[in-house]
Amino acid sequence: MHNEKRKTNLLLLLLLLITVSAVAVTVWALFFREPTVILAPDYAPREEEENAEPIPDDSGSKLEQPEGGGAVNLIYMTDVTVDLSENSAGLLFGNPQKSTQDMLLQIVVQGQVIAQSGRIVPGKRVMVLDLLPGGPKLSPGGYADCKFVVSYYDPESGEKALLQTEIPISLSVAE
Repeated sequence: MHNEKRKTNLLLLLLLLITVSAVAVTVWALFFREPTVILAPDYAPREEEENAEPIPDDSGSKLEQPEGGGAVNLIYMTDVTVDLSENSAGLLFGNPQKSTQDMLLQIVVQGQVIAQSGRIVPGKRVMVLDLLPGGPKLSPGGYADCKFVVSYYDPESGEKALLQTEIPISLSVAE
């Protein structure tokens, strides 16, 4: 009888240990795990950004570029407004005709990508980007630690350039 009681206590202790471990893993997964980072692709998306439009009065010859390299010119404003009711971000970002590279734009808030463009070709600008489905939940107000991350791609091969640009921005969120 003493042996059965010992086995029962051991079994209860084992079940308690499994339960505590499961709760600990769940708490870690919900609150302490690093968020999933969305990476810019190694090759440019085939589709051009659906919200891209021609840049008015954009003309001029291409910038000079070193062999095997690229040259870019950017047009942007650092104020971005997210409209939660429209699930979109209002911004100004352009890839002028002078550039020799295609671009992909990400809006990053506190280390998490909230919006990502398709391919932005020279001569086009973006004034609206849709927020990523399943992205981080934003609340109305202002956000610090925000940036544009711009990746560059060879227009012929679609291959991503080694360098990218990070531009600090201010982001405000409205319902």
